[in-house]
Amino acid sequence: MNNIRVIKDFIENNSNSKLLINMVSEEISFFYLYLIESEASIKKIKLYYKDNLVEERFDNLFEIDELDIYFSNNKRMIERYIASNNRCIIFTDYKNYKNYSKNFLLVNGYNYQRDIEYYLNNILEINNLDIIDFCKGSPHLAFSEISKYIVNSTNYIKENRIKEKSNFILEIRKMIFDLKRKQKDPREIYNYLKQEVKYKKFSFLAY
Repeated sequence: MNNIRVIKDFIENNSNSKLLINMVSEEISFFYLYLIESEASIKKIKLYYKDNLVEERFDNLFEIDELDIYFSNNKRMIERYIASNNRCIIFTDYKNYKNYSKNFLLVNGYNYQRDIEYYLNNILEINNLDIIDFCKGSPHLAFSEISKYIVNSTNYIKENRIKEKSNFILEIRKMIFDLKRKQKDPREIYNYLKQEVKYKKFSFLAY
């Protein structure tokens, strides 16, 4: 099954409790992370960003769907998560990905370009070659560029200053993820989100 469908199906139903994603690079992992966040938001699923398995969650009284997001290459910690009752998505390296390939639902990050094209063409019904090429080249910027396209598809102009924008926004997004993972004050996260929006806004006006 296509990776995009694997992620969507995993989020939409509870038939599987664990999903492993091969984390090829930070840039590629951010594409899948923002896809997960987008799909979870649609389904009103609460995401928890974890450093480690602090505690297991059991059935909650309010029947709120919950899902852990966990980044680790530590086999011992991964096995703890796999043995837990928590529904979770684990981002890990290729070695661990291969070790568990016969036992769990998997997404291979090496197929990210095909996944991006499928997501744009088949899920969002966007067939503009410029945005498809841009997102393939800068997967961590895919969702901000998609937002820009949706707002003004008729006059869409592909971002040209890829390296400068990539470095700046990637650093902001890493900081946002780190704050979520450490469950910091939402106001801190909001301030970084405002920085990202402000940068994209002025970058867009420069053309």
